Amino acid sequence: MKKNTRKPRPPKETPPVLTSTKMSPPRNLTPELCERLRRDMMKACLTVAETHGLMVEDGELSDIDLRHSFSIGFRVGIPMEDGAIYSPDKAMFEVLAPHFGLEPSDYRRTFKTGGDLHRIVGINPNRPKYPISTERVSDGRGFKMPAENVAMYLQRSDP
Repeated sequence: MKKNTRKPRPPKETPPVLTSTKMSPPRNLTPELCERLRRDMMKACLTVAETHGLMVEDGELSDIDLRHSFSIGFRVGIPMEDGAIYSPDKAMFEVLAPHFGLEPSDYRRTFKTGGDLHRIVGINPNRPKYPISTERVSDGRGFKMPAENVAMYLQRSDP
């Protein structure tokens, strides 16, 4: 008869059980609720990122459907010397903007068209007819626009 020489296994770690009072979900989302959730999630994300020496760019709401859901995008990164997080979209825009009649400083500028406020968020040279990417500020919906139109809208928005 062979003696058991194996060491006993340590008990498996079980994930912590989250205990909280379960709230019933709202019937619909409201812009105010979406914004409050965005702020609360940003605070939580900042706390986690700071414990690792990282930074977080403010999360923006997008794909808002007040009946069902919305998206929030947070960008987490290593802080650069100026305190910002490196943005490949911004870097590409700054290089390519002059080729499309825009200024490097136009990145993230806003303008009005069709009664809506839009923000410039990128540039894609692989879309020659519609190279400028914008988002509608009210709901974060993305749009592709001709560079000439965007340059014209920006000129109109200058005081």
